[in-house]
Amino acid sequence: MKLWMKWSSVLMSSSLLIGGAGAVQASDAPAAEAPAKQLEFARLPQVSLSFEGEPLPQKGLLVGGRTMVPVTFLRDAAGYPMTYDNRTFTYNVGNGVSQLNLATSEYGVVTSVNHFYMGGAYSDYNALNIQGRLYVPFSLLNDVLGFQGSYDAVNQSLLLEKRAVNPIRVTTGTLTRTTDDLEMLIRYPQITGLADGEVQQRINEEFKRRADAFAAEGTERSANRNPELVPFPYSYNANFAVTYNQDGVLSVLVDQNTYTGGEDPVQREALTFSLKDGRLLSLDDLLPQGSGGQEKLYALLAQQIREDKGMNQQDLQANSLQFYISGAGLQLYFSDTGPDSFAKGIETYKVPFHELLPAGTDPFAAFR
Repeated sequence: MKLWMKWSSVLMSSSLLIGGAGAVQASDAPAAEAPAKQLEFARLPQVSLSFEGEPLPQKGLLVGGRTMVPVTFLRDAAGYPMTYDNRTFTYNVGNGVSQLNLATSEYGVVTSVNHFYMGGAYSDYNALNIQGRLYVPFSLLNDVLGFQGSYDAVNQSLLLEKRAVNPIRVTTGTLTRTTDDLEMLIRYPQITGLADGEVQQRINEEFKRRADAFAAEGTERSANRNPELVPFPYSYNANFAVTYNQDGVLSVLVDQNTYTGGEDPVQREALTFSLKDGRLLSLDDLLPQGSGGQEKLYALLAQQIREDKGMNQQDLQANSLQFYISGAGLQLYFSDTGPDSFAKGIETYKVPFHELLPAGTDPFAAFR
């Protein structure tokens, strides 16, 4: 069963809750939980924008503590192509694995990168439609889309720049299958252009091996589908997002979404490779023993989530904590994502490297 079918009841419920009877727009990710609030453009503080040192005519906005950048910045200043799909009401900005997908509806905007769902209506990464103008948060540009910025709070200005990336190209491989019992679309990363062909092959084989294992699971489980209990085909889908491609390191998130008749949680894999030797990196590689980095990390995490999860430092170390790298530094989440992870997104915690390592320490020195 396609993912939008799985969530149609959620969307209809939302429509009824607000007393509306309008058409519900479908997409590969769930819509926002409630209708978008109408923000008054004139009352929102403006932010002056510059790109690569050049002032821009567009203005950013401060919304609920987030700096929002007009999506036209990507088109007009960064030179990204922009298209609109009137079948899915989706704006596609850019191309390749960094393409931004903004699916619009009466419920708000569903934000994805390379079809990878970036979270629900209250996610730090979710775009906003403000009086007919689309805005994306600076955090999304910084953390995932390869930009960096310097914010001047006194002058309310933001200087944007492109990050320098590794000299490789990341492309998408696919595994598909459609039968009476299974609808499968698995997207997985592959890299080209790495100087060391053996390392490139090793990394690509690891990505492919994991995709094959997920596909094999779907094939095996769907063979046992009971049509009387589950009237729709099982659904197996996987998408990925490149979160860091700098400093000799490649960090990728892979979300595996399944429907087998119940509330299936998202299975997320975080994979961070050294492009020097193809090794899958661990926290020990980035926060070496003796640096004090891991001790600070667990203490900061315990402080961040003690109130909502009731965890202490010992609980964190015993739990299945996963990490990946983004423009914000280390990002961490728990592998037990829960059944509502598809609708709400997976909660993550950001910890910059400069808060963990001694001043002047380069966490990527060994991989450059």
